[in-house]
Amino acid sequence: MKVAIAGKGGSGKTTIAGTLARVFAQDDHRVLAIDSDPNPNLAVSLGIDAETAADIDPVPTSLSHHSEDAEGRYSVGLSMSPEEISARYGTQAPDGVTLLLVGRVEPHEAGVGCNCGAHRTVRGILEHLHQGDDFFIVTDMEAGLEHLKRGTLQHAKVLLIIVEPYFKSLEAAGRIAELGRNLGVPALYAVANKVQSQRDEVAIRDFCRSHDLPILAVVQLDPDVSEAERQGKAILDVAPGAKAVLAVRELARELLEEAAGRVDAAD
Repeated sequence: MKVAIAGKGGSGKTTIAGTLARVFAQDDHRVLAIDSDPNPNLAVSLGIDAETAADIDPVPTSLSHHSEDAEGRYSVGLSMSPEEISARYGTQAPDGVTLLLVGRVEPHEAGVGCNCGAHRTVRGILEHLHQGDDFFIVTDMEAGLEHLKRGTLQHAKVLLIIVEPYFKSLEAAGRIAELGRNLGVPALYAVANKVQSQRDEVAIRDFCRSHDLPILAVVQLDPDVSEAERQGKAILDVAPGAKAVLAVRELARELLEEAAGRVDAAD
């Protein structure tokens, strides 16, 4: 399962991505987590301490290149196999998750141009990495829409759109969903996040219903998440029984059931 997680900046996508990756790993699945945000924070949400996270070597974007097949169709080639990339640049996180950092913008890169190489590299890894039914890739996408315009998540199988009960977040979710469908992502779902009241939940459900976007999980606004953020730690390590963690566990279960349903339908 290749899961990409997208949303407006500040929607909580990184916290959900890190928690989801570890929940899958705790259920004995092999998990690769990819941080494709130029301002990366997935390491901390996975439970890697901040000092270690700062020293992680990013995957060089020079390992990827544009490629065309015999019929002129665009794809991404890699000069090193995804398995080799994971072995060389992967960092071990709690519960056996392997983290790849792609696209971090360094201080000396101010004014040098777009982050195109990072988008290309993530796309190449998602395109070429296939390791069986028990292998999960959870990708924390860059906030906003750029990764959709560049087709970064074209080879994802599931797009989770994190939605807050606010107008700007809802509007962003609608745009992400439309672009995701145009890319041909097979399954698109919303995850309602930071829900404080029934009114919040109704607003999200009404919006998602009008945009044909099924809601796979509802995550309540949880003070334990804020406390984990203050401590610079993963919510799973600060409060493993928190409401937000339980909601993400339910999200993982729903994703597994959805995947099983698609396999049954294909058979």
